[in-house]
Amino acid sequence: MNIYVHKDGNNYGPYSVSQLREFLAARNFEGNDLACYDGVNWVKLSEVPGIQRTPDPVLEQTNQNTQTSKLSPTANINTGADLHEVKPTQKSKKKIFILSGAVVASICMIGLLAYFLTASNDVPIASIVDSGNGLVDNSLVAKAPSNSDQSAASLALPKNDRLPNTTEAIAKLTPKVVFPEKHLDFLDMYCMDCHNADSQKGEVNLESLSFTIQNIEQAENWQKVLHVLNSKEMPPEDKNQPDEGLKADFLDDLSQTMVTARKVLSDSGGKITMRRLNKRDYQNTIKSLLGVELDKEILPEDGSSGEFDTVGSSLFMSSDKFEQYLKLGRYAIDEFFERREARSAKPFVYRVEPEETLNVAQRERVKRNDEYLKRYEALDAEVEKALALPENKGFKAKLGVRGGREQFYRQLDQHKSKLKGAPNPKDFGFGNFFSAAKFYPKSAPYDKHYVGLPHSDTGTWLQLTMGSSKIVIAPKKKMPVGTYSLRIQAGVSDQVSEFRHFLEFGYASERNLGRGQLEGFPLKALHVTGSPAKPEVIETQLLVGKDTRREFAIRERQPGWGPLRKFYFYPAMNRNGYGHKPSIWVDWVEIKGPLPQKSTSPLNEILSLHPADSKKSDQLRARYILRQFAVKAFREKEPSSKFIDSLVAVFENRLAIDKEFDIAIRTPLSMILASPRFLFIKEPGQEGSPRALDDLELAVRLSYFLWSSPPDTQLLELAKNKRLSDPEILRGQVDRLIQDHRAHNFVSGLAHQWLDMKRLDFFQFNAKDHREFDESTRTAVREEVYQTMLYLLRSRNEGELGHLLDTDFAVINGLLGAHYGIKDVKGDQFRKVSLPAGSPRGGLLGMAAIHAMGSDGMESSPVERGAWVLRHLVHNPPPPAPANVPQISRLDGKPLTKRQKLAAHMEEAQCASCHRKMDPIGFGMENFTASGKWREKEGSGKRTHKINPSGKFHNGPAFEDFFELRELIASNHQDDFARGFTEALIEYGLGRPFGFTDDELAQSIMSTAKDKNYALSEFIHTLVQAKEFQSK
Repeated sequence: MNIYVHKDGNNYGPYSVSQLREFLAARNFEGNDLACYDGVNWVKLSEVPGIQRTPDPVLEQTNQNTQTSKLSPTANINTGADLHEVKPTQKSKKKIFILSGAVVASICMIGLLAYFLTASNDVPIASIVDSGNGLVDNSLVAKAPSNSDQSAASLALPKNDRLPNTTEAIAKLTPKVVFPEKHLDFLDMYCMDCHNADSQKGEVNLESLSFTIQNIEQAENWQKVLHVLNSKEMPPEDKNQPDEGLKADFLDDLSQTMVTARKVLSDSGGKITMRRLNKRDYQNTIKSLLGVELDKEILPEDGSSGEFDTVGSSLFMSSDKFEQYLKLGRYAIDEFFERREARSAKPFVYRVEPEETLNVAQRERVKRNDEYLKRYEALDAEVEKALALPENKGFKAKLGVRGGREQFYRQLDQHKSKLKGAPNPKDFGFGNFFSAAKFYPKSAPYDKHYVGLPHSDTGTWLQLTMGSSKIVIAPKKKMPVGTYSLRIQAGVSDQVSEFRHFLEFGYASERNLGRGQLEGFPLKALHVTGSPAKPEVIETQLLVGKDTRREFAIRERQPGWGPLRKFYFYPAMNRNGYGHKPSIWVDWVEIKGPLPQKSTSPLNEILSLHPADSKKSDQLRARYILRQFAVKAFREKEPSSKFIDSLVAVFENRLAIDKEFDIAIRTPLSMILASPRFLFIKEPGQEGSPRALDDLELAVRLSYFLWSSPPDTQLLELAKNKRLSDPEILRGQVDRLIQDHRAHNFVSGLAHQWLDMKRLDFFQFNAKDHREFDESTRTAVREEVYQTMLYLLRSRNEGELGHLLDTDFAVINGLLGAHYGIKDVKGDQFRKVSLPAGSPRGGLLGMAAIHAMGSDGMESSPVERGAWVLRHLVHNPPPPAPANVPQISRLDGKPLTKRQKLAAHMEEAQCASCHRKMDPIGFGMENFTASGKWREKEGSGKRTHKINPSGKFHNGPAFEDFFELRELIASNHQDDFARGFTEALIEYGLGRPFGFTDDELAQSIMSTAKDKNYALSEFIHTLVQAKEFQSK
């Protein structure tokens, strides 16, 4: 088969497949160059049969007339007319420069690794080989292709052998962005007088500006046009001004064109960049290898490039990160050995009976307060007698006291000599008048009410704000690392709102013990469903790590202490005389553990295979352990012998210092966890020359895609037997992985980034107006999104993607049932719940997370909500807001509703071009508060008014309310929604930004999924079966 290549306007060839592989390896050609092998069609060189896989001997045969001559990457090739020499282009020179920089970076990385490998070791270690891409370990070095003896002649093409014209192929394969030519009239009317070919005012010639954008220079010129129109610099004030509506249309189209241009011009060309493990991958991989779950807070940040955290080009590696990973590896190894030792620890039970501690203290407080109150009342009676004397008439008025008794007593200390017959506070047990007034606690009635409640002899009623506000669980016995069971027997009063039916469990605060505060955020929220008369046991599990605090606490769910006291406790006290109504009664709390470990880790199995009492020497035992662990850590790839030699040398030196095998082995084990072979998912391959993944590489890519963790035994066994790439077996494995609990990593990783859910953590919600939206609610609403997608992914009958737009069920737990006002949802587990007719819940638009993201923690934002819908539901994202547009905050303080403010804002064309699309959609969602609760009115007092959710899509249908809005989105934009999801899935799954190159793949996935009613699992299957997923 003769193959011709078109590059830089010239045709080269003919070549065989093996010769082209050499040219690709030498980077004389690239995979995106055009090639013709059938004499009819031009395709990408990477798509020529045989280029991506093992060559077929038949395809390697050359034409009988082809002469043989030694071929080099710069040989003269006859194209039938002139001879052309394949020389390095400017692009290839740039690649050489970049490659040189990569080599320098590699040397720096090698120096770092060598430093850590030789730390505390004066003995030289085996040499470390640079792989040429910044990775260390000579087993990573890719074998350069040897010079082939095959050759091709420089024979002129026969006169009757005509290659097809390349114009059409180039036009088809070259990405273009076209600004609609209908706007030529706008430029001609308002811009060309000053910026034509003759005048070129400001050296700007708009006549030469192509409406087809194919390069950076053209995009920059159009961006300048967009900027000066947005900033109102053009047209000048003394020139004819365009109609605001016409200008808004122009700006709208140009903004969208620039967004598309940025995507197309940054297209990766289908290349998948080698990437390191992100935070999620790293955490799960350590857990898989060691059985140790690291806290995400101590892991290095992935960075925020605006792309998915699976995209290799955004996962940078620095010397600082390298050192962090070395320390993290040691931390994880140390905890592993603690866990290994704890396997033999005897479980214990620690129980707290709160009536024996909190109730005793409460009764003492009440007794003390009663005794104090008697003395205070006696003193106060004597003060009143003195004030009633004729000679003291007008005494209080002369002091000018403002406030209550406390302020009067503060002044009285300074002027008591002027009050005739004033009593002496010391006679009543007080140092002075002020201490008498100040000492009496405001919580005294609160304690007195609670101490007399029923069931107080067998348990404790938890208080809010002060008093018996939390139960501390601090086992006196040492708690080894491991998993523990936490059990609570409790009941709840039926006289309080459902949102108060929840406990929070976390770390006990070391200060302000009486305020119910925890150290940091709660670890879990627990639904109390029993009653004090018939309490129920709540059970959950607690993970105790190496540095976990061993002092825990439970409390009633609550917002911050300050707002709770100011906005809820004192107003309640003014109403009922004591404060918060009692809600949760706790009988007892117990911790049991450490629980038996159900499964063992690979490292534990390796150590068990090489026990200390074996006949092996320490050095040989260490070698076996390090090599076998490196194979597991490197995802079943063998390390080089030199790499293992260097680790054994480190072990020997550490053994001389540490004296104990289990201590000395930790340093080289942690080095394996900082090795590039562990930190990077590497799939060797020649640049520009795609190839099929082998079965082991496919297993690794699949497991990190759907689990964010290494492949399990079943996947590895299939890969070992080269059966995983079989389409039917692969489909079965995808189904199995989806049903596994680790699939939650896929759903949370994809959904969090696809739906921009980082915004959920941007704001602290105002506790006065949104008491229920505390940290437990924030966690629950985020999980609702994940659990809904997980349910759809696993469901055989209800798995359609469209259920994320509108459906008659929700996937919630008891806490969200209380938040949404849905009855009879009990417990902490998420489950499918059928919704009553007319419910605003169901689908993403019914979820509190979406509405909370569309707020500032105080008020809802129609702009944010509308923009979110455009980005994620109708796949028509608004362009980034220009920096110089007028801000809506300029209207703050004016007596305008949100609609009136935004209507005024849209009088500016540069604002209207986006807001006319976003705002109507956002107003259609105004029935939801900032915390996602349903409302019919907004405002307070005289400013309360009924919400008007009606609106109209820009150039589209109208809707009367939220329900019609949701229905229109679900019915008219299902394909758009599927397209947006598909693009996100491709980027997440392939680890590269979605670009022009991926359009055909996206169309294929959507077509297949649509035939299955857009079943969510079908998107996954189609991507995994695609050659793009199975290729490097």
